[in-house]
Amino acid sequence: MKLPALILRPELILSLPKYWGYPHRRITGFFALLLAALCLHGCFSLKPTYTKEKAAESVIALCRDEYGLKVNAWLSGETLYVYLPVSSLTTIDKDLASSIQKNINRLVVSATRVCLSMNPRMEFLVITVTDTKQHGIEYKIVNYVPDLVKLQYNAISRNDFSSRSIISVSQNPLAIGDEEGKYIRKEPVKKTDFICAQIAQNIASAAEKYQEEDGQTKPAGMMPPKAADVSLKNGKLEVTLLQVPSRKTTPGAAAQLTQESLSIIAAVIKEYDFRDFSVLEFYGLPPDNAKSEFSRKALLSRLQ
Repeated sequence: MKLPALILRPELILSLPKYWGYPHRRITGFFALLLAALCLHGCFSLKPTYTKEKAAESVIALCRDEYGLKVNAWLSGETLYVYLPVSSLTTIDKDLASSIQKNINRLVVSATRVCLSMNPRMEFLVITVTDTKQHGIEYKIVNYVPDLVKLQYNAISRNDFSSRSIISVSQNPLAIGDEEGKYIRKEPVKKTDFICAQIAQNIASAAEKYQEEDGQTKPAGMMPPKAADVSLKNGKLEVTLLQVPSRKTTPGAAAQLTQESLSIIAAVIKEYDFRDFSVLEFYGLPPDNAKSEFSRKALLSRLQ
C-alpha cells in the first residue's frame, strides 16, 4: 500500500504488537510526519494569532472546526499537552489505518500552527496519540518549541530537528477507555529532563553502529533500545553507557562509542547552553564501567 508522505508508514503501526517488550524503542515515522507537517505549513503568519493562555482551547477548536476531530488539550506551566484517542494503532484494515494516520497528521498540523502563531510562546509541546480501544499503545512526542521555530526558519536541518525530538512508544492499560486523557500526567516538562532524554536518545542511535546483534534483526522503522542512563544529580551530570542485551560491542568499538558519546553530550550542552552542572561523570560500558570526569569547559573543548 503506497501512502502519502505525510502519514506514518504502515509497517511501523503493524509491527507494534510484536515489540511491546521494548519500551525504549522509538518510532521514526512520527519524525517524518511532524517534519512534513511543518514544511507543508511553512508559511505561518508571523503576526500572533493565538494567546498562550488560550492555547489549549485554540487547538481543541481548530481540530474540531476544521477537521471535525475531537482532541483534548491542557496548558501546564510552559508545556502544551495535546491528546488524541484513536480506535487502533495496530489495524490491518487499510481504510481504517489511512483514516487514523490522516487524523494524526491533522492534529500535528493544528498543534504546530497554534504554537508557531502565538507570542509569547510556551516552551514545550507534547503530543500524545493513544489506542484507547484495544491495547493502550501510546505514541508520545516532546518538542522544544524554540526548535520548532528554528526549523521553521531553516536555522536547523531536518536531521538536526529529528535528533532533538523526544519520541517514545509505550503501553499503558490505564489508557484503555480513556477518551479524555485523564491517565496522562500533565506536569510541565523540565528543560533538564528534556536535555537528559535527548542525550540518551542520541547515544542510543550512535550505539547501533558499534554493536553486533546476536541473531536478531532490528525491526523496520524502529530505533535502537536504550544505550545510556543520563541524569542530573547534585549538580553532576551522570552518563552511564549500557550494554544492550543480545548485542555485543568489541573493545575497539567501545572506545569509539565512548568518544562519540562525549561528543554528543558536548553538542547538546552547547546547543542549549546548559549550565546546571559543575562536572560530567561519564561511565563506560560494562563490565568495568570505567569512570571519567570532565568540567563543562573541558567537555565543550571537544567541539573545537
